[in-house]
Amino acid sequence: MVVALVGTFGVTGGVFFGEEPPFRDAGQLSPKHSGVVDDNSCSDCHSGHGEGPIAMVRAVLNPTAAEGMTGKCLDCHTFPGEETSVHKAGTCNSCHGEHKASDAALVKFTDAQCHSCHKQKFTTFALSHPEFGKTYPHKRRTAINFDHNSHINKHFQDERFAKIAPSDGCVGCHNVGTAGKAVAVKSFEQNCSGCHQEQISSASLNLFTVPEFEKNPFEADTVAELCGTEESEEEYESVSTESLNEIIAVLTEIDPENADKVREKVGPLLVALAESGTSPIAELLDEVDGQAGPLLAGLNADLVKAGVCSWMANEEFEPMDEGSNGGWRAEELAITYTAKSHSDQVLRAWYDFAAELESDTLTDYLLKPDGPGTCVSCHSVNDTGVVEIAWKAGSASVDKLHKYNHKPHLNVLGPGSQCGTCHKINPAAEYPAAFEQHDPNVFASNFSPISKGTCVECHNDQTAGQNCRTCHEYHENAGFKGKIPFKNKNVLKTASSN
Repeated sequence: MVVALVGTFGVTGGVFFGEEPPFRDAGQLSPKHSGVVDDNSCSDCHSGHGEGPIAMVRAVLNPTAAEGMTGKCLDCHTFPGEETSVHKAGTCNSCHGEHKASDAALVKFTDAQCHSCHKQKFTTFALSHPEFGKTYPHKRRTAINFDHNSHINKHFQDERFAKIAPSDGCVGCHNVGTAGKAVAVKSFEQNCSGCHQEQISSASLNLFTVPEFEKNPFEADTVAELCGTEESEEEYESVSTESLNEIIAVLTEIDPENADKVREKVGPLLVALAESGTSPIAELLDEVDGQAGPLLAGLNADLVKAGVCSWMANEEFEPMDEGSNGGWRAEELAITYTAKSHSDQVLRAWYDFAAELESDTLTDYLLKPDGPGTCVSCHSVNDTGVVEIAWKAGSASVDKLHKYNHKPHLNVLGPGSQCGTCHKINPAAEYPAAFEQHDPNVFASNFSPISKGTCVECHNDQTAGQNCRTCHEYHENAGFKGKIPFKNKNVLKTASSN
């Protein structure tokens, strides 16, 4: 206490005589912070300790405890995941050390700092770190339904596919050149098109099918005026024996089995299509918040009118081409769309529309493996309260506070077959079954879980090291508030927000 009082009031007691006490040299700021704040502007980061002798004593005994210390940090720094994170910082200076003239001091931590909060104590990773989870590193199923076991051990062994199967092991499909926390897969064209390209065009989207009409729903004068077709003298017998297709049934809210309702609503719809082309279907889509633009992109109004006029005359439409290039097409009794390529935007729009509308009829028609374009044979349908199609490959991150970089591991082990050092296929896993339902959290991984023992082979005191920060982060998505201009003219860069 005596030392504290002497430090506070000075040997000469100058503070009582209105003299300015000498400043305590806290040490040089780190380069990052010295570029942002003025060298002598303590208040940029520090709040005052208060007034009077008691506050001065507190300042000496605990100089970093002033209220607002962490608040000052948050004037520039952002931690968007802080509220839901298991790590909720108390004061920043509990872990971050400043005035040590080194950027490294800001982020260099010891295991002892981590152990000071964690209830489960351990000495080293190798000796006493808890075992990993039963499904580590996976917490949910993959976005793409790709069964490694059946492809590697069955399809790639088939003589029919031997020439187009990847010959370099894992790196045949994975892009190790961009390896990071994950190792991205190569494109569909590089990996899958050799076997699966034809599947995409094997099933078309059926926008409109002419249903069977028990009675002629069209007035002869109307048909003649719109299409220039004369009335047939033969007794009416519907050229179609088909049922109303799913999309129009949903948009018009018609039971396809109700013949009277089909005639009552679909007849006028065909007349409107003959008059206006695609507009009537666009209006039906708008009524259920469907985006007609992307859903009907490329659909030619004249093509629609030509097909409809044939059907109103009770005739099949004669297509002008075989539709080998994909896209919209008027067939004998239907308007259909066939994917032009993988990543077809029109089909994607229809799948997203079906997911958002949550109609059982559309779901049963579109969101199934053999649906139009066979999209769902590979892309998973995820229902987490909101139904979504997983269009991009990749699985969810294990943990935002866990960090792992494949690149240095690949450099040590070597790419290709050495991936199996950690990733071992589990032939008994019921991987495909997880995609028969829509909960992504119900799954069986293609691979056996990675055990702590696998990591310990390298991560110990003798080889790769094993401190906490090797694998763990503290903050989630740390960033900055906008752009922070550096005040120090010697620093010519700007810290940008993450």
